[in-house]
Amino acid sequence: MFYLNKFIKIPNKRVEDALFWLYPYFKDAKKELYLVGGCVRDMLLGKEPKDYDFCTNVSPEEVKQILSKNSRYSFIDTGLKHGTITVHDKCLDLFFEITTYRVDGAYEDNRHPIKVSWTSSLEEDLRRRDFTINSFAYDPLEKELVMLDETYLYDLKLGIIRCVGNPIERFNEDALRMLRAIRFSAQLGFTIEKETYNAIIQGAPLIQYISKERIRDELTKILLSDNPQMLELFSLTTLEHHVFESNTPYIESMLQCEHENPWHYTDVFHHTMDVIKHLPKDFDLRWSALMHDMGKPKVKKQRPQGPIGHMVYYGHPDISEKIALEIMEILKFSNESKEKIRKFVKYHDYPLDEVSDVKFKKMIINIGQDNFIDFLKLREADALAHRLLKSTQYIIDAPSIVKDRYMKIVMNKEPLTLKDLVINGNDLKKFKVSGIHIGQCLNRLLDRVLEDPDLNKKETLLNIAKSYFWKLGLLED
Repeated sequence: MFYLNKFIKIPNKRVEDALFWLYPYFKDAKKELYLVGGCVRDMLLGKEPKDYDFCTNVSPEEVKQILSKNSRYSFIDTGLKHGTITVHDKCLDLFFEITTYRVDGAYEDNRHPIKVSWTSSLEEDLRRRDFTINSFAYDPLEKELVMLDETYLYDLKLGIIRCVGNPIERFNEDALRMLRAIRFSAQLGFTIEKETYNAIIQGAPLIQYISKERIRDELTKILLSDNPQMLELFSLTTLEHHVFESNTPYIESMLQCEHENPWHYTDVFHHTMDVIKHLPKDFDLRWSALMHDMGKPKVKKQRPQGPIGHMVYYGHPDISEKIALEIMEILKFSNESKEKIRKFVKYHDYPLDEVSDVKFKKMIINIGQDNFIDFLKLREADALAHRLLKSTQYIIDAPSIVKDRYMKIVMNKEPLTLKDLVINGNDLKKFKVSGIHIGQCLNRLLDRVLEDPDLNKKETLLNIAKSYFWKLGLLED
């Protein structure tokens, strides 16, 4: 064990105040309490942690006994079988997880230990952790930083992802750690150490034992990071093969597919990464961007009557849509995200700058008014990831034209849905026709109003409805 006297600034004043109250109770009881794991790593990097986790040499019941002397604390039995209790500081309204030092037994499913044993040794607890950069403990009262070896601090300073101990053993214990290594590399901008990287390749088949929801969450964190291009490692380590069980892994196919035309300057994968980097860190947007061109490798062909080597990708949005649906089904996306992403992928290349006003408005309706601005963000990001030449200027011009068309509709409050019509089904009941005909008539009226918003006046629409019912023979002479 290596102990270093070091002051680490707690970046959150409320947390600092909470620790001021919390720590003396453990010191008075002559018990250990350390901040541990990712929160220590983040503070050493000068970042504010999302969560502050603690480890201790006492059981959850003893934690209750130590802190129950002060009514400011209440307790939630969140994970007693893992030795974890959540402490609520009611005065500051902060929640902390405190976990007893533990040693994991053998793992039964490459994810969960069959048995967890408590220990009084901080060293044994740190040895069971995944990566050296996550294997720090810190006592803010004593200003004491603890690690298994001082080289762990150099891994953090140099930006290295390295397993604690034998990487093959760490990944056999928990196969999700392979994806976590890539995720930390993406989030922190760190490099995966060679032995750890080779162990990922060797252990890649184990990822099939991990739930698809967990895999989705790790992939999402990579996508939402500053370095989404680290998804390339998901393919190069063959993890992608075992997650999707496909003969033609999609990321690998994009990496191998050079665009070979005047509009692009790189392969499909790195074009996709450029699109992602132009987007906000939003789940639906970045997943849409990742999958929007996945169909290109399947449809790539020589441009008809074009120069040799000039490749085109006609019909790729439809193929990309099918692939997106397959991936989202495997990774268990919510139905809401499935539908939104499916439409974004399917219509990302639709010529909105060229279509009629009616078709443009119907696309807004199809995509959804609440989603349309995000849809425009995807299209603009896609445009910005193209090569800019005089002959390709339209790629940049098109999003501007589309946004102007959309803003005109919004600013003029032009009707887009049935609820925007100045009349409704009740107004049509005076014609004494059946409900099905009323519904059909309202849709017909909406089509007319989409063509000409000035028709959206009560008397005008009632006259159009009367004429419609008359032609159907539903009105008496």
